[in-house]
Formats: sequence, C-alpha cells, structure tokens
Amino acid sequence: MKNWLMDLMQGPAQKSAGREVTRFIEGLRRTPDRDMGVIVGIATVIRINMEVHGVIPERIFQTDTLPSTNELGVMQMRINETARQFRKMRNAADATGAMIWSYSLRCLNVPELRPLGGEMWAELKRGFPHAEEALDEGQERVGKPFEARVWEEWSMIPLGLEPVDSNGLEPEE
Repeated sequence: MKNWLMDLMQGPAQKSAGREVTRFIEGLRRTPDRDMGVIVGIATVIRINMEVHGVIPERIFQTDTLPSTNELGVMQMRINETARQFRKMRNAADATGAMIWSYSLRCLNVPELRPLGGEMWAELKRGFPHAEEALDEGQERVGKPFEARVWEEWSMIPLGLEPVDSNGLEPEE
C-alpha cells in the first residue's frame, strides 16, 4: 500500500518538476549566446564557491556515483536557498547561476528528467565560446582573481547531462 501511494504521488511531482525545468530551458533559449557565456561564467564561480563552502560536495557533478536521493534533495534545497538570497539582493544573474546547479541536481536525481538536463546543457553550451571573455571581465569587475578551478572547469558539463543530438549521440566538438 505504501509503495502504491508513493508511486501515485511521484507522478504529479515528477510532471511538475519537468514543467519547471522546461520553463527554465525556455528562458535560456531566449538568451543570446554572448549573454549565455556570462551565465556560464557566473554559474561556474557560484558552483566552485558552493563546493568550497560546503553547500555541495566538491566535484559532485563530475562523478558517476551520486549520493542518495535524499542527500541530493537536501543539496538542492541548499542551492535553492542560495538562489533565494541572491534574488533578495536583486542579483538575478547569480540566482540564475545557482538555479543551473539546482536543476542539474534535479535532473540527475530523477532519471526521467535527464533528457531535459541534456537540453539545458545544450543551451548553456552555446555560451562556451564567450565564457572565458566573460570570466575575464567578471574578474576585473571583482578586482581579485577567481579560484584556479574556475578557469579549469568553466566548460564542465555534469556527468549524465551531456547534450545529445537527434540521433541520441553526444555532439562532437
């Protein structure tokens, strides 16, 4: 009975999660490539900062072995709280950067959402040609160097969320 009830509740929750991720992707689709480079840079800085400060484990997006569903949910809640704080400070770009990681965790946590994660990262990847320039400008604005890992990992796509083409293959570089 308990399993039946859990299955019944997961259907609507999964659909709702899918709709949220889809809305986020639609927003990314409307973003010009150069602006996407800024978002990719900001998201990278935020991810490294969240890892350094223990919000999420280091290199969580680069491992085959994910924590439990519950642990991933707790991490997602922490990231969402970070995004809320950014929105309170009227920092929409940083909030968007944080939400990239929240939605990435959601897509990793729910196997049925992984194709949406791949779509999201296909959109983000449009910004890759502009990300280093955006990071240079951001570092200048901040007035101090970013962590070395930011420069090493800005083009990292979470394992399992690699964009795929219409043939189901990861596009070649």
